[in-house]
Amino acid sequence: MFWLLVTVCVCTLLVAGIKSKNTRLCSKIDLRIIGPADGLFLDKKEILRLMNSINGPIEHTPLQHINLNSLEDILRKQPWISKAELYFTNQGVLDVEVVEREPIARIFTIGGSSFYIDSQLVRLPLHPNYVARKPVFTGFPSDAPLLKPADSALLRDILNMSKYIYSNPFWMAQVEQIDISADRQFTMVPKVGNQLVFLGDGKNADAKFKKLMIFYKDILRTASWNRYVTIHVGYKGQIVATKRDGQAVYSDTTAARRNMEDMFKKQQLQAMKDTTGDRNVTRTRINEQL
Repeated sequence: MFWLLVTVCVCTLLVAGIKSKNTRLCSKIDLRIIGPADGLFLDKKEILRLMNSINGPIEHTPLQHINLNSLEDILRKQPWISKAELYFTNQGVLDVEVVEREPIARIFTIGGSSFYIDSQLVRLPLHPNYVARKPVFTGFPSDAPLLKPADSALLRDILNMSKYIYSNPFWMAQVEQIDISADRQFTMVPKVGNQLVFLGDGKNADAKFKKLMIFYKDILRTASWNRYVTIHVGYKGQIVATKRDGQAVYSDTTAARRNMEDMFKKQQLQAMKDTTGDRNVTRTRINEQL
C-alpha cells in the first residue's frame, strides 16, 4: 500500500507538471545562427517571420499549441539552412538554433543561371545583397533540378577543385575563373598573365596546380612571362606549353612578373601568419591544460 501510494503521488505530480508546462506561455524566442558564413546569407527577421507565419505569432502562445516538429521541418526546407533544432527551456523560452550552409563554389550554367554549391553538393540560390568570394566556374551544362549521373560527377569534380583553390591564398588571388568545355574539360583563366591553362578533367587538382606552380616559378626566372599562349598541365608527368608567334609579346611582362612576385610574397607571409597562429593556438591549449 505504501509503494502504491508513492507511485500514485509521483504520477500525479508528473501529470500536473506536464499540464503546467503545456499551459505555460512562450515567453520569447531565442534564435542563434551558427556556421562558417556567420549569418551572411540568413536573416534573423526573415526566419522569425517564417516561423510566425505558420500558426500565428509564437510568443505568448501556450506551449501545447506550438508544434516544434513542424517548425523544424519548415526551417530545414530552407536552402541555406542545413540543420535546425528547437526546444523549450524551463522558463518557457523557445530556443532555436540553425546552422547555415557554407558556399564552396559559384557556378554559371550554359543557360545563364547561377548558383552556389556547398560541401554536400546542395545547390544554393544567390543572395540579393551579398556575394560570396568563392572560386567561379562557368559553362556547367545543366539547369535541371535533378541532375544526370554525369552532371552529378562533374559537380563533384567542381567541388574538389574549388576546395583546393580556396585553401590556397595564391590560387585564390590568381584564378579568375574556371571554364568548362562541352567535353567536360577544365580551363583556367588567370588574373595575372595572358595564358590559358588547360587542366584537363577535374581529377587530381592538387597535382595539376603544383605542376603549374613549378612552371610559374621557372618562367619568372627566365623573364619570359608572355612568351606562352597556352599551358597544359592535364598530362600525366609533364607540362606542355605553346609559344606565341611573332616578337611583340613582352609589352606587359615587367608588370605581370611584378604582380606574380607580389602574390608569391603575400602567400609566404600568409603561410608565416598561419604557422604563428597555429603555434599561438597550441600555446593557448597547453596553458589551458596546465
